[in-house]
Amino acid sequence: MVFSILAGAPVWVWPVLMCLVWLGLKATKERTVSTWPIYIMPMVGVLSLNAVRGLDGGGGIWVAFVFAYLVGMRLGRRFQPGVVLSKSQGQVTLSGEWATFLVLMVVFWMNFAGGIAQAIAPEVYTSFGFHAVFAVIAGLAAGSFAGRAIGVYRACG
Repeated sequence: MVFSILAGAPVWVWPVLMCLVWLGLKATKERTVSTWPIYIMPMVGVLSLNAVRGLDGGGGIWVAFVFAYLVGMRLGRRFQPGVVLSKSQGQVTLSGEWATFLVLMVVFWMNFAGGIAQAIAPEVYTSFGFHAVFAVIAGLAAGSFAGRAIGVYRACG
């Protein structure tokens, strides 16, 4: 059954996963990068909004998403100062950390699991519990990117 699930996934899913793994592993090493990619990472929240919009859970799902987004933003903001080593002229030096890898994998596998549940267990996928958990995870992940962008913006002057 696992092989049929993996084989049934769209072909584009696997290159996306490889790209996310590559990006996540790069984040485990100290690096100097331009700040603009960090500042656009909160756009992941737009993808999360679209995923949550597709759920039938009413206003409670949106409350859960917004609350989780705010918590994720706070956690991301508090995490980032320990990662930023220096910042100047549109560049930031970041220490290696595994949080980026973890969040990228959570976003990917959360969406993958949603697709699997929708295909093989529609009664689970349509349940309020599944929608609530999905919205909370999506909110935490998306909010963490926003908080980390704020942390980089406010770091080192």
